[in-house]
Amino acid sequence: MEFGSQSNGFNIAVQFKKKIVMELIKLKAKLDGEQRTQSEIIVKSFIQSCINLDTSIFEPFIQDDQLFDDKDKYRFLAFLKAQFDSARKMGLTETIVKQGRCQLCIMGHQTFEFWGEGDKLRFAYVIEKKDGEVKNIFNCNASSGWFIIPPISRTVFQ
Repeated sequence: MEFGSQSNGFNIAVQFKKKIVMELIKLKAKLDGEQRTQSEIIVKSFIQSCINLDTSIFEPFIQDDQLFDDKDKYRFLAFLKAQFDSARKMGLTETIVKQGRCQLCIMGHQTFEFWGEGDKLRFAYVIEKKDGEVKNIFNCNASSGWFIIPPISRTVFQ
């Protein structure tokens, strides 16, 4: 068999495909071995995506027919990307996640707040779960972090 022959290229492609499949099987086994549920994977990948301002971290873990914030997968990802792009335009490369509480729609429900430099909240999300399954992820414009009033400087009154 010659080096440049078609069958050699085919064999290399088959070996490459087998290697990818084996890596995916190992990854799945690792995730299963850690006994993570699909719900936990979605939550962790969403939070990591928001921290790193990178939708590609979250995208593989949601189904095409899943709706978040009343948007299909790709509209939701586009909305998220727009928030990330806005944060990047302000000079952020990543955010800091803090917990908050919704002050309006689902009063008292836990929110995930994503903060930038100078203790400024950039965006917040509610992750709704029911029976251990993620039912919805939506933007929260009434998270407790939006209502923190910075202390007034004494120099204003002098």
